[in-house]
Amino acid sequence: MTDLANVCLRRYEKLELKQLVIIAGIAPDAMRKVFAIWVLFSATVGALVAVAPGLSSQFIGLTLFILFAFTALMFGQSRMSEGWPAIILDGGDIGVVRDPLKREFVCVNKALVTNAVPRIINPNKKAVELQLDTEKLTEQDVKVLNQAVWPRDNKLIGLAHFKRREDVCERILDICK
Repeated sequence: MTDLANVCLRRYEKLELKQLVIIAGIAPDAMRKVFAIWVLFSATVGALVAVAPGLSSQFIGLTLFILFAFTALMFGQSRMSEGWPAIILDGGDIGVVRDPLKREFVCVNKALVTNAVPRIINPNKKAVELQLDTEKLTEQDVKVLNQAVWPRDNKLIGLAHFKRREDVCERILDICK
């Protein structure tokens, strides 16, 4: 897809994602805080198990190994440098994640957004619905919109992680003014 279209699919590199504004999703700072709390928790549990009387060395070793392995796994999967964005702002475009592992987003020109409203996606996922100006959408735009995670012809839906949906909607509408 070309960037000249009103709606397009875009893949971002790690460095590109770091420079974008995250409207909704898990920001890198939040990921770092969660990981730091986990490391502190693991160190505390490891220290308590290591000095506890009457535990076998096999149990202590297994516990420390599991804590270390899980910490290494969390570090490898956490994407602390880029976070897990759900809705982003890229210049004049608002993007909603399509494939988080590939860093792929369905991006719409912010001039197309007529409204942003809170929604619930079954069974109980809190989301934001971007309503788009149907008069400005081409057939190609509708085809791209239908490739989204929750396809709609004239709407784009993104999850609102750890933020009030109303606040996310307000922020999107402020951006689109």
